[in-house]
Amino acid sequence: MSADQATPTGVYYRREDYVGVARRPLIDLIDVPVAFGLSALVVVVAWTVLPGVEASPGIALLLCGVVCFTYFVLLKRSRFRTLGYIVLGAQIVDLKGGPPSILSLLGRLFFAFVGPLNFLIDLFWLTGDANRQAIRDKFAGTYVVRLHATPAGAGPIRVRTYMFWGMTFLFREVRGGAPDKRIGVIRARR
Repeated sequence: MSADQATPTGVYYRREDYVGVARRPLIDLIDVPVAFGLSALVVVVAWTVLPGVEASPGIALLLCGVVCFTYFVLLKRSRFRTLGYIVLGAQIVDLKGGPPSILSLLGRLFFAFVGPLNFLIDLFWLTGDANRQAIRDKFAGTYVVRLHATPAGAGPIRVRTYMFWGMTFLFREVRGGAPDKRIGVIRARR
């Protein structure tokens, strides 16, 4: 078996098919309150239906975790998608163009613990990334693309090294396609 046959292949999309800086925060502005609202509703129902649950904050926290996992992992990878993805016409896919794994989306969800700083990191990272992947997408090996986007082509999945805030990260990504000719024109005018 040659080295080329052993290299996994992934897909890439046209630049305009990736959901960019303007729409990504809007998805979060819809999905985060919906998930918290659903969590609160489940906790209130549990307090009402199950006696003694209100005295156990651990149960309430567990219920909130289950709701967040269901909403941000299971629902997001399904064909139904979350409300934010539905409203803004987006979907999340893995590097091969299919639904991401549960483990990938769970890893992506852990960036919620960064809190509001996650929004700033996303803005910083998205503006310079060729595939418009946020840092959480780089870690998870996912793209956020328009709903009916089709891959523009395929290429090898390579491991690239990134330095960020004094740390070194290795991310899998797909590079392919001809560079955008407009970029060359803009650079030539400078």
